[in-house]
Amino acid sequence: MKKVVVTGGFGFIGFHLCERLLLNGVEVIAIDQMNEAEKEKQEEMELRLGRNALLTIIKEKAENADLEKLLTGIDALYHLAADTSADHTWPPLAESIENNVNLTRTLVQACPPEARFIYASTVDVYGERPGVITERTPANPTSPYGITKLTGENVIRKYAEQRGLPYVILRLPTVYGPWQRADMTYYQLLSGKEEVESDRSTLDVLYVDDVVDAFMLAGKTKHVNEVYQLSSGKANQWVRGVEHVAPDHPLTVSPRFETSLSAEKSKDMLGFEAKVSLQEGLAKQREHMTQWLKQQQLQKGRE
Repeated sequence: MKKVVVTGGFGFIGFHLCERLLLNGVEVIAIDQMNEAEKEKQEEMELRLGRNALLTIIKEKAENADLEKLLTGIDALYHLAADTSADHTWPPLAESIENNVNLTRTLVQACPPEARFIYASTVDVYGERPGVITERTPANPTSPYGITKLTGENVIRKYAEQRGLPYVILRLPTVYGPWQRADMTYYQLLSGKEEVESDRSTLDVLYVDDVVDAFMLAGKTKHVNEVYQLSSGKANQWVRGVEHVAPDHPLTVSPRFETSLSAEKSKDMLGFEAKVSLQEGLAKQREHMTQWLKQQQLQKGRE
C-alpha cells in the first residue's frame, strides 16, 4: 500500500492505525471532524504524529469532505468513523443510523473499485449467546450499535458487489490500550473511578496494537470479500482483565454462560494472531494514562 484514507483517524483505534501506516511509509489522509470534548487529547495525538509529509488531516465530517478528490489514487479506505454515543441507549437510534449506516453507504459508493474497502465492525452483531461463536454464527444484535454495524456490513456487501469493489470486514471485540475512551471499563478502573460501567461488549478483549496488526493484514490479504472476527482465542478474557486491575470489583462476577470467539478463520485466512497478553497490555495502558494525566495536571497548573 502506498496511499490510504482513514475515517475516524483521530479516534482511539484510528490514531494507532495512522501511526503504524506512517511508520510503514504509507501516505495517510486522516478524516476526523474532531470531538470538542476530547480536544486536548486529539491535539496531543497530532503532536505525537508530528510534522509528517505523508500525513494530511481533514478536520470535518467525512460526508462533508470532497470525497472524489480525497479518494483518488488510494489503495485502501479504512472506515473506522462511527457514532458510539448510543452504545447503551435506544432513543438516539435514528441519529446513529444516520451517522453510521448512511455514511458507510456514501463511502462505499465513492470508493474507487481499484482500491479496497476495510470496515471496522463489531462482535456486538452476535448479541448474547453461549458456546463458541464463529463468523457463521447467525447475527442477533441487541444493542443500537450492533444493529447499525450489522446494517453497515450488509450495505457494504450490496454495493461492493455491484461495483466490483473488494472489501474486508473486521468484527472487533472490546479494544484497550493507550488513548482508550474514558467511558470504557478498563480506563475507568485504572483511573480509580468508584462507579464503573461495564463495556458494551464483554465477549472478548484485545490490545490495540494487535487490532492494528489485523487492519494492516486486511490491507494486503488475498482473501478479500470476507468477514473476519478478531479474537484472543481465549474465554472470559474481558473479565480476566477486570480481575487483574481490580480483583475485588463486582464486575469480576462469573458470566452467566461460557462464550468464546473462534480465532480459526482470522488465523488461517488473514494470518492474524493476538500477541499481547492482558498483563502486558494493561501495564502499557496504565503507564500511558499515568503520564497523560500527569501532563494534563502540569498544564493546568501553568494556566
